[in-house]
Amino acid sequence: MKTITWIKTLLITALLGAIYYPAFNWMWGRWNSEDTYYSHGPLIIIACLFFIWSKRSTLSEIKTNPSYIGIVLIVLALVFHLGGTFINLYFISACSMIILIMGVVMLMVGLSALKEVLFPIVYLLFMIPLPMVLVSNIVLKMKLFAAELATSALNKIGLEAVRDGSIINMANSYLEVEAPCSGLRSLIALMAFGAAFAYLTNNSLWKKWLLFLSALPIAIAANVMRIVLLGWVSDVYGMKAAQGWVHDFSGFLLFAVAALGMLAMNGLLTTQKSLLEDKNEG
Repeated sequence: MKTITWIKTLLITALLGAIYYPAFNWMWGRWNSEDTYYSHGPLIIIACLFFIWSKRSTLSEIKTNPSYIGIVLIVLALVFHLGGTFINLYFISACSMIILIMGVVMLMVGLSALKEVLFPIVYLLFMIPLPMVLVSNIVLKMKLFAAELATSALNKIGLEAVRDGSIINMANSYLEVEAPCSGLRSLIALMAFGAAFAYLTNNSLWKKWLLFLSALPIAIAANVMRIVLLGWVSDVYGMKAAQGWVHDFSGFLLFAVAALGMLAMNGLLTTQKSLLEDKNEG
């Protein structure tokens, strides 16, 4: 595939991207808002470009075969974009960018190239913030769910705890599971990490999906462990001790535990593959 073809593709994408300024502006605002759940947004774009760059050798060998189906996708994307902008639902507008990019790639270089870069393009979905109404509903349910699991865990380790809504009452203190501790932020970030991690492994397709989906229970479990840790510190050493650096450190610990969980899951899948190969050889 010629370099000039990719230059034309990038220029067309940039031109159409200018039309999407309202959606970009909305995303940028959500990425940088206080207590955002999508501060990782810019990293998703960098990861997407890296994934495409890693395919450069394969892409250079693909013969350019433009498909006019791309025009249909571009028109469809622009319709969704204009509709979303008109009703101020920029989530729809932002999602239509994925369709737009697919259309541009098909129009300029063809279906074969699109297949090679399909994952990096779809991966951009992780940068698009969910509507706030949906986020609020999810956060509320996750707060209650996390508080319930943490309360059960605290009782199992010998600390008497009773849940009242999203508040965990203990013998010497109480702990309120607020929105930042609901686990949604870590869940979104870890699902994005899980998708990238699974994509980069040499596993089969179904194992990649299993590894990606495992990020969901791992993220929930890691968040509950964090709440239990804060509850234990609060009850044993006082509520002030559970604030400040302990609270912040537990956030980093959450991601570390979750990342180790993903690595362990990949190790299990890899070990299973090796055992099957050894069995077949035997």
